[in-house]
Amino acid sequence: MKSKLSHWWLMTTLCLFASAAVHAAEAPKDYAYGLPLITQASKPFFQVELPGDVYEQAAWPDMRDLRVFNSQGVTVPFALYSSENDETPGKTWPLRVFVMNNTHAEAGDRTQVTLKSASGIEVTLPVEDEKPLGRSLLLEVPEEGEGFYPRLSGLQLTWARLPQNWQTRVSVLYSQDLKSWSELISDAPLMDLTSGSDRLLLNTVDLHYDRHTPRSRYLMLVFKDDAQPANLDLSAITGIEQPTRRTQKSITLAPSVKSISDREAEYSWSSPQPLSQVRITPAQSNTVIPLSIEYRSSAQDAWQPLGKQAVYSLGDNVSAPLTLQGQLIQAIRLKGINQQWSGLPPLVSGEREVRKLVFNAQGSAPFMLVWGNKTATAQALSLDVLIPPETNQWLVLPDAGKTVVQTLGGRERLTATTEAEKSGLWQKGLLWALLIIGAGGLVVLALKVWREVQHQPK
Repeated sequence: MKSKLSHWWLMTTLCLFASAAVHAAEAPKDYAYGLPLITQASKPFFQVELPGDVYEQAAWPDMRDLRVFNSQGVTVPFALYSSENDETPGKTWPLRVFVMNNTHAEAGDRTQVTLKSASGIEVTLPVEDEKPLGRSLLLEVPEEGEGFYPRLSGLQLTWARLPQNWQTRVSVLYSQDLKSWSELISDAPLMDLTSGSDRLLLNTVDLHYDRHTPRSRYLMLVFKDDAQPANLDLSAITGIEQPTRRTQKSITLAPSVKSISDREAEYSWSSPQPLSQVRITPAQSNTVIPLSIEYRSSAQDAWQPLGKQAVYSLGDNVSAPLTLQGQLIQAIRLKGINQQWSGLPPLVSGEREVRKLVFNAQGSAPFMLVWGNKTATAQALSLDVLIPPETNQWLVLPDAGKTVVQTLGGRERLTATTEAEKSGLWQKGLLWALLIIGAGGLVVLALKVWREVQHQPK
């Protein structure tokens, strides 16, 4: 009996030792893919802009599985960074609104429209076709400084809610002197739709200024006459000035598309992505589609609401992208609100910020950037730790050249099991084995007792 017990404890001890085995040092083959880097100068630091493959093939959304190996197969210190600037907050400006009444007049070979407000302001606009203009509103932009007007990026309209659904289109013109007018935007959609308890409100007009467009003192908001609601009561119009920031370079990631019906479609990426924005546009031109948008952070998660948005493609005007601030998304689902799309579903693309990697060229070249290891833990340093801020070397770092992506450990490394997970699985298996063996031992003991009882003289 003692011999059997000793044998049992020996086997248990060997199993426990096996579960605590220590893994070997990392090597490039432990990662799915690699990119040889070319470093021609003898410099302590090099930088490389991460190629598109890294964003889609990294095992972790935060890229914790990035490494840089030297020719000796040893990892070298590195940092990840993206250039960002302090944001200047945007402003809003209440605009003075003058309701204009219009009358047509002939001026030589072309038709003009004379607009006149109740306070006596008179504006003459040329008209390209015979269609009468709808409601026209003259907007006066307040001065930001003496003779200096803000460059507005949008107009926000506030109105009393109507009992019926409606949508219309507007145009915006601009002028400095009320005499010479130029078109800034045409056929911008506005809508107020209700579906059950949901409301889809599109009450902003994006103004597409470029650097050559002067800052305007006056704007003219003109409704298309064929669809404007007659009882629309506008209570206020606000000018929006966008916050200024350095343009962040982004990489566009295209999802795969699965069409569910003529009013529903799903879009998915191969792995969860921290997206800065999602761009949605109709596949057909001159189209407006009200949408309900849902997302999930992984393929196993439940769908969550992301918002409601009317997307459009009207000539050169397209709807603004949906800003996400790095939200983790693997799939998006679109559903048309009281509307279906004819033909192809809307076009969707995701964007995430471009990141650069800086590494310390320890050891000898060639160096190799590798990624794709589910078992990897974060090793990236902050830029200030890798390079002292007072040196400012990172501003003029030489670029490491990139060659062709190589397959190292292959795609199985993307789903590899960590040592902790292996240990946990082994310990769970061992526990179940002990329970089964214990239960079997109790059954054997019970049978033995029962047989002894049966053989006792009565």
